[in-house]
Amino acid sequence: MTDEILSFEASTGAVFGDLVSKRPVFREKPRVGLLAVGYFEYWRMFSPQFKQQVLGDLQAVADRLGEGVELVFPGVVDTMDAADTAGEVFARADLDALVVVEGTYTPDYLSLQAIDAAPNVPLILFTTQVGEDITPQDDYEMLMRNSALIGTSQLSGSLVKMGRTCEVVVGSLGDAAAYEEIRQLARIQQVVRQLRRLTIGVVGHVFRGMYDLENDKTKIKGTLGPNILYVELSHLVRQWQEVTETEAEAEADKWLQRFTLRDTTPSELRRSCRLGVAMGRLVDRLRLDALCFLGQHYIEKETGVPARIGASMMLECGEHLVASEGDLAGLTMMHAMWWLTGNSPLQAEWGQYDASHNALFLVGHGVASPAIAGNDDAVNITSAPEEWGFTGHGANLEFILAPGPVTFGHLLHGADGWQMIIGGGESLPYPTLPCNEIHALVRIERPVKEFLVEIQRWGVAHHCIVVHGDIRRELQALARAWGIKALTL
Repeated sequence: MTDEILSFEASTGAVFGDLVSKRPVFREKPRVGLLAVGYFEYWRMFSPQFKQQVLGDLQAVADRLGEGVELVFPGVVDTMDAADTAGEVFARADLDALVVVEGTYTPDYLSLQAIDAAPNVPLILFTTQVGEDITPQDDYEMLMRNSALIGTSQLSGSLVKMGRTCEVVVGSLGDAAAYEEIRQLARIQQVVRQLRRLTIGVVGHVFRGMYDLENDKTKIKGTLGPNILYVELSHLVRQWQEVTETEAEAEADKWLQRFTLRDTTPSELRRSCRLGVAMGRLVDRLRLDALCFLGQHYIEKETGVPARIGASMMLECGEHLVASEGDLAGLTMMHAMWWLTGNSPLQAEWGQYDASHNALFLVGHGVASPAIAGNDDAVNITSAPEEWGFTGHGANLEFILAPGPVTFGHLLHGADGWQMIIGGGESLPYPTLPCNEIHALVRIERPVKEFLVEIQRWGVAHHCIVVHGDIRRELQALARAWGIKALTL
């Protein structure tokens, strides 16, 4: 007799009919195809060295681009047969992006023969030339060696007429910044694809009255990518009930050895860690990639303990991201920022402004890894700042975001579709406030009051996702890849 396959809602086994048993494996580097083209007609028109020079130029592009990506390069395309063969290679390669570079002017039919074989792969046109400048000695042969701009501008016009979008990078053969820009654009396309394979488990719903965070999961899937799986609270409670006191105590002891305890007790921390272990086990059991939860009068009322420490435990592990209050768009933004920087993000809220520092004070909701404090000495374990249906002090982390450049933003689905807000600034060194909460003080470039007027006129969620690093340009490119509006301040 074989075991009966059931849905995850009904099954007590380890395999479910409505869930994929294995999680997606994400590549470390983006996989990029390189379509390097030249024009066969020119080989006979110019000196014997001309063809070898152009082939050398295109090989140099392949060599430089291959640093930092998983490169698929079928060789230089200079005839329709070569273009057809290259297209077959690209079609089989599971590419994140396809870079098109021309060593000379090339008619569109050559490029399009290969491009059309991979119709859903994002395109990056690389307009390049031998050097940054012309010289008085440049003859017609050199002009033709540098004639890629004629071809790529022509190709861009043809693509627009065909309704095919592309990114464009301009730089000489030795321009390191151009290659880095291409790699970043490919990385963004990899993030877009990874988001489409992401499964977010939702325990609870959006906190009542937070209409800015209410989103249709079909619209999330259709544009942003993640799959949304609603999980009944009973699944989490079952995991919580099975966590032993010994397991909870072991987790709490790890934190007590690292952080200062204030205004709460080891017993309260153990209770929070018990819930944290259960949250991690729920993610493992249902093969989730991320967790979005509602604490307040939901998890906290049922378990008698706030879920804040549990979220921080998972975020510090660095395998699965977590957001609170049903903020699915924010959790999607957290993943994009995490994958683009390698740094753990903070889910915060627009707290208040600080005029003297021209800064935003961002206050968290107990959802961040303690690693973003910079060092363990900067972190306190305190009582929970709010009580939502539990008795006792609860437990939470208190620290201020470590200094350094940061990017912040969020997503909102408005009357005209999705829109993204993007900002940047510097997290300032500042004393940790005795507020029993995670927080940040971020100096921005625009006058802070003007900034706050602008974002509220634009329309923004009351949550703000913050990450160390400046990825404003990358987020602008992500918005273009999604086909949504973006406001960068």
